[in-house]
Amino acid sequence: MSEQPRRSLDEYGPNEMAIPSWTLLQKVGGDWAKGLGGKPGQFFNKTTDELADELNIVVVDIMMGRTKWGTEISDAGPVCASMDAKNNISIYNDDCLQCPDRLDAPWSVDAAERRTKCCLNYTILGIDIDHDLMPVILRAHGTSALASRHLITQLKMNRALRGEYYRALVNIKCQEKNTSFGTTYVIHPKIVQLITDESRVKELQIESNKLLGAPISLPVGRPEEEAGPEPLGYTSTGTPFYNEEERDRLMAKEAAPVELSPPKIPTAEAPTKTPENKEEKQEPTKAPLDLEF
Repeated sequence: MSEQPRRSLDEYGPNEMAIPSWTLLQKVGGDWAKGLGGKPGQFFNKTTDELADELNIVVVDIMMGRTKWGTEISDAGPVCASMDAKNNISIYNDDCLQCPDRLDAPWSVDAAERRTKCCLNYTILGIDIDHDLMPVILRAHGTSALASRHLITQLKMNRALRGEYYRALVNIKCQEKNTSFGTTYVIHPKIVQLITDESRVKELQIESNKLLGAPISLPVGRPEEEAGPEPLGYTSTGTPFYNEEERDRLMAKEAAPVELSPPKIPTAEAPTKTPENKEEKQEPTKAPLDLEF
């Protein structure tokens, strides 16, 4: 019996896969997802076009990196980045410790300032429990970066896990956060259950080990959270405002009469006297007397 021809697809592993990525929809951006019925605060799977109100995953690893985006809002990749923030080396082999744009607490500043900085971020690599143990990626930028630290704390401080993170079932919802620019959404991860079925634990351990070390690519477009919220409106001079209080303040400022300084009246200068050219009168010179006789 002749052998079956070799199929390349059967030999592909995690290194050749584009791991499905879930994103948290914001009020700005996500046009494709919103065209499919997605709403701000929902999760969207860019690979399968699925929408979800929450995720249930087992964490494989959490990587810490840095990303600086350009000032223009576009789908272009970052202008600089570091895939491993701990080694402080950028993708261009620059020293991140010397970078004036380095920002270690992106959640502490607003989106406008974050757009000018190289911000710390986290990439959560996990196994999707609700989707046949599919590998997934969830990127946490901006204000969601702090939530990733909370998740790291939960996993590291749970003594029952003893480093076996694949035993922890993590539920991830979204949380509204009010800012001076309006409402944004951040991830809210929480360990909700420790898996005790040993056969299930063994299966998750095997799948987790397969994914460890899988290459994680740079994000191809600015996260919607970093795009900044959409203005509520604009004043008559074109200044954007993001809430009613800011609108009233800006409009009152523009409507206030402008106090003009009184015009300066030029002082008349005294005419400059031109010296007269008078000829000096000279007396006739007298001849000396002849006193010799």
